[in-house]
Amino acid sequence: MPLNITRRNAIKSGIAAAGLTAGVSITKKAEAYNLQETWGEDFLTPWSPYGDIKRDLTPGKTPIRLSCTSHGLHYKKDMDFEAAVKNIRALGYTAAEGGEEWKDASDAEIKTIVDLCKKYDVMFYALHMCINNIHPDLTERQKNLKRVAKLVETADRMGFAFVVTHTGSCGNSPTETHRDNWSKSTWETSVKSMKQIIKDTSGSKVNLAVEALNPCNINNPRAHMKLKEDVGDERVKVTLDPTNMLNPSTYYRTTELINECFDLIGEDVMYAHAKVDKYPQAKKFIEDTAARVGVKIYS
Repeated sequence: MPLNITRRNAIKSGIAAAGLTAGVSITKKAEAYNLQETWGEDFLTPWSPYGDIKRDLTPGKTPIRLSCTSHGLHYKKDMDFEAAVKNIRALGYTAAEGGEEWKDASDAEIKTIVDLCKKYDVMFYALHMCINNIHPDLTERQKNLKRVAKLVETADRMGFAFVVTHTGSCGNSPTETHRDNWSKSTWETSVKSMKQIIKDTSGSKVNLAVEALNPCNINNPRAHMKLKEDVGDERVKVTLDPTNMLNPSTYYRTTELINECFDLIGEDVMYAHAKVDKYPQAKKFIEDTAARVGVKIYS
């Protein structure tokens, strides 16, 4: 019997049980392609029809600060530190993040930026680096893991509580969709990479705030929770990004998704990302939303 039997060919051949034949064909295809069972059902978000989810918009008492990734504090040799900090304030933000370029700053320069942030009441809170910690090339992976370890060391020098990182992808880019991103072996590699960073920065109090990415194995709260459990270290924390957890199964269940985030990983959230489609409206959108639910924006 041919491996590929379409309904049209079955009818042409006069086969009455076309449905049954097609079923046999599909089974043979699965065997031919050696398809494996999906791994990770215990923390993947299942699909179900959304219902009437009660929305609790009661605000907390802690004021929030706004920052913008397009307007961070990024180190440059001979930069005007005071002008950089004042510019953050002039744009209406009260917080900022930086990147790995601060590794090149001297202790005196770090003290200068920290003191200026205190003077102008700007919270310089973290270093962020989007990097592939499970790069398929082992040599490149080790280079990346050393860069993250250096990021942690730099954050230590700056007095930060956390750095932002990711698990990554089986592709070259940390955000690349890849057929093996959801395999058990990839999960084990992710855990191993996080363990190595923790080990290489032993003694540091700087946390790894892992950010979710839609096409990778950390894109829901249960995956965040499982990563911390499998790595087995309290320094594994969370950058909360619900937008990076959206897929067809969660698109109409965002209230449920966010509730689950706070139920499962709320105590581990170091900070949160919010996204809108056009930057110029971003700040106003967040301010309007905060006003609607009664949250105070720190200014």
